[in-house]
Amino acid sequence: MSAATFDHMVLPNGLQVLGERSPARSVAVGAMVDAGARDEAPAEAGVSHFLEHLAFKGDGTRDAVALNRAFDTLGARYNAFTSHERTFYYGAVLPEAALPLTDLVLSLLRPALAEEDVDVERKVVLEEIAMYFDRPASRAFEKASERFFAGHPLGASILGTAGSVGALTADRVRAYHAERYAADKVVVVATGAYDWPLLVERVARATEDWRPAGAPRAYPTLAPRRGVEEDRVEGVARAHLTYHAPAPSAQDPERIAAALLARVLGDEDNGRLFWALVEPGWVEDAALWYDAADGAGTFQAYASTDDASLDRVAEAFDAVLDRFEREGPTEEEWARAQRGFATGLTLRAETPMGRLTGLGDAWLDRREVEAAAETVARVLATPIEAGRALLETRPFAARFRYALRPSL
Repeated sequence: MSAATFDHMVLPNGLQVLGERSPARSVAVGAMVDAGARDEAPAEAGVSHFLEHLAFKGDGTRDAVALNRAFDTLGARYNAFTSHERTFYYGAVLPEAALPLTDLVLSLLRPALAEEDVDVERKVVLEEIAMYFDRPASRAFEKASERFFAGHPLGASILGTAGSVGALTADRVRAYHAERYAADKVVVVATGAYDWPLLVERVARATEDWRPAGAPRAYPTLAPRRGVEEDRVEGVARAHLTYHAPAPSAQDPERIAAALLARVLGDEDNGRLFWALVEPGWVEDAALWYDAADGAGTFQAYASTDDASLDRVAEAFDAVLDRFEREGPTEEEWARAQRGFATGLTLRAETPMGRLTGLGDAWLDRREVEAAAETVARVLATPIEAGRALLETRPFAARFRYALRPSL
């Protein structure tokens, strides 16, 4: 990881520009909108993801074909994604194409939102929802999240439902866009070999007519559900077992300890759940991970098995969690988790594209800019006592277990 220089500026309209300059051979630029599924009203569930689709339909001066061709002409690697927290549009190019890439990425945040585009893309998203519903593991997690979060916005579906998306009109999409894509809800993030003064000038020029005062995010109290629930449904061949448990938020200093505990327990190739369930052949796969979020985090886990074995698998899964909460990780497990986490961070940071999302997330979550080498050092310096202290709060005792099973 090469030495990096951080840049930051707030434009007069509230839009922020954030950068990490390094002597890389490429530049990545992204526009991170601080809005996602958690910010939607129930009647507009899925609108953030719907907007992501519509962004690539054209901006009023270019249609979808011309817009995508413009990215391709630059040789850009580009994409977008929507999460519960935010929507991110991004791309990477050679340094000489950084400024035109910036223009294109920003154009995605001001789509035409034409009536005919909304009608066409609604069908595409409805098909995506149908395909998602056909994946039992996805259905299990959607149902489990909705119940665990018990009305909290973090339990919202990113895709929405066929009913909510089917009812979205162009006017409703435009209203949400005006509220959530305001200038003060956007951070333009750049990494790699960019020219800071030219980048800021380009962003300022492209967004000078953008207005601030975006809608604020709500932070209701999280009162997660506990216990055990299941559903039997048609069209499912195997049992799908999920777990949710409360964990530190993205702002909590304990988040690194939480991530390390999750690796010890749930690493897909060498975690305790792997050795207890996968290696003996009880399940096809078993994993547990830490999901940091704005204001509230979770531990989440998954395993699939044949239905006749579900009770035995759930009992073994619970036993691993209970024992881990009582005894904590060993020194060897902790060190192995630290090294694995540090390696992953380092590999992602080796390219501007790999660094982009983490830089933007850290800024929006904590107003933090930290070189990847510093984050790696913090991971390696996090003592096992931090993990043991977190386990003393007994997060897994507050777990919610849900199973999606075949019909009888």
